[in-house]
Amino acid sequence: MARPGDRRPMITDHAIAVLAEGGARALSHQAVDKAAGLAKGSTSYYFRTRRDLVIATIERVREHSREAFEESPTPLTITPRTAATLMEAQLRLLAEARRHEALAVFSLLPEVADDIELSAQLAGCLFSRDLAKKLLIALGGSDADRLSLDLIDFLTGILFRLLFRQRHTEDADAMPIADSLQRFLMIASSTC
Repeated sequence: MARPGDRRPMITDHAIAVLAEGGARALSHQAVDKAAGLAKGSTSYYFRTRRDLVIATIERVREHSREAFEESPTPLTITPRTAATLMEAQLRLLAEARRHEALAVFSLLPEVADDIELSAQLAGCLFSRDLAKKLLIALGGSDADRLSLDLIDFLTGILFRLLFRQRHTEDADAMPIADSLQRFLMIASSTC
């Protein structure tokens, strides 16, 4: 949690916007200063290197993801349908209200590809593997560790298609997202 007067959250929120609008190449200390309306050098005061800025930005997205999940209504019982409905709501939130964050994450993929530590942090900032495991266990799965990666890959693929307008729920032949997720969870929980 940020202390009063701490500019780090505001700076990383603007770094997210810079990434979403211009991609990884647009991210610089100066670009964030300008986007945030800060004096030149402010971002580099808090984050000495570009890598420091990227790490903090990834962590900021993770914080927002945790908050969004905690604010979502928890179903009374966990079934493939209730879990699928909850996941669809989170995907829609990422594709709409949190679109800048999701775009920022995708824009950083090539940037962190050769950095194992950052790559792992980036991979876990939108979807939690631990939460995916817990969900699969709650649905009766025994191989939740392996299948949690498949679930995150599935969610990431759906999010990608939503972000880049390749999936439209109004298409007559498109299966609703919750139905796709429910089918995946049913198969996963029966094969665990």
